[in-house]
Amino acid sequence: MPTDNETASFLDIVRSGVSDGSFLKITLGKYRGKGEARKCVVALVMLKEQPNLRFVTSVGTQVVTENEHPDAAIERLSGMIGADYYSAVLFTSREDIALAYSKKRIGRITRGKPTLTQAPSTEHNRQKSYLVDPKAAYLAHLDVTHADGQVKPSMYAKFRQVCRFVEILDQLLAGSQLRDATQPRIVDIGSGKGYLTFALHEHFAKRLGRSPVTLGIEANRVLVEKCNAIAALCNIAGLTFEAGRAEKQTSDALDILIALHACDTATDDAIHLGITSKAAMIICAPCCQHEIAPQLETRATPLAGLLKYGLLKQRQADLFTDACRGLLLEAHGYEVRMIEFVSSEHTSKNLMIAAVRSSAVDRKAAAEQYEQLAEIAGFQHQRLKTALGD
Repeated sequence: MPTDNETASFLDIVRSGVSDGSFLKITLGKYRGKGEARKCVVALVMLKEQPNLRFVTSVGTQVVTENEHPDAAIERLSGMIGADYYSAVLFTSREDIALAYSKKRIGRITRGKPTLTQAPSTEHNRQKSYLVDPKAAYLAHLDVTHADGQVKPSMYAKFRQVCRFVEILDQLLAGSQLRDATQPRIVDIGSGKGYLTFALHEHFAKRLGRSPVTLGIEANRVLVEKCNAIAALCNIAGLTFEAGRAEKQTSDALDILIALHACDTATDDAIHLGITSKAAMIICAPCCQHEIAPQLETRATPLAGLLKYGLLKQRQADLFTDACRGLLLEAHGYEVRMIEFVSSEHTSKNLMIAAVRSSAVDRKAAAEQYEQLAEIAGFQHQRLKTALGD
């Protein structure tokens, strides 16, 4: 069992929640254990009419599911929290309890209003549930579903992508400054047809009971007009769309900045807007990284044998570009995660950069790592770094 008081207190709350029925789920994050980064969600399930805690651990594209008796599960959690995972959030029907650890493994518990309004099904074999309601009217207007709420076969992959995005943001939200924000300000750069913009806005408004103010920015005026018309038809308050581009936006205060599949340096412009606007959360899915590839040194460097092949050179340029973005975000006070957004079998553009503002980030180390990366790769210019004036 844990030796520090905060961890022991947290596990006592978990035990009480399971006993009195208020327990909903636990999410474990900030993985610091050995091997590849992983996340874990612990939920209550009924097996042979007996309560069990189910551990669902995700490592890359692999998912491992294990069921434990509550006593054994809490014993298992005592060896995970504060060791392999530096963040644990307990969701109950009464409140959310978050336990976070510093680099010195000192735990601190914070409490907030309940995020979840109802408990998930505890049946072992249950129909798949989503954070996005397929019967939402806007999905029918966007041609994702039929009028009866059934997802169209041709749009099922898109629906799953939308659900995955909302799921990721919901998990990030639990450990961010916005956990209790009543009126979050959201900007979606390159909102396109609005699938994710509508879903995120309605998740805050309907499922979380907040009053979000959401702006979708899209260069295509036809799409902007269509999305505004759908928002009006569905009586969605606080959601608007405007025609524009990332590099033209001013740094007004905002809470969440989204830019999914913004092409090439438009992703850098969006991240720059998020940083200068002091956004608590920045979520990007980069696309078409072309800026660094021509700058990579192909002669007399340790990477010469790798970069001599055009296809491999571009792939390395993609990695260098997104690593630079992650390091620059860290250098400006954001904790960064690189996430597989959707399965690679659907698209190769499946990397998501998720950044949450945090005071625990080692900014100096990140800045030094950026310089080392630029030196070994031999590139001189990177759009985000130039925009930030670093």
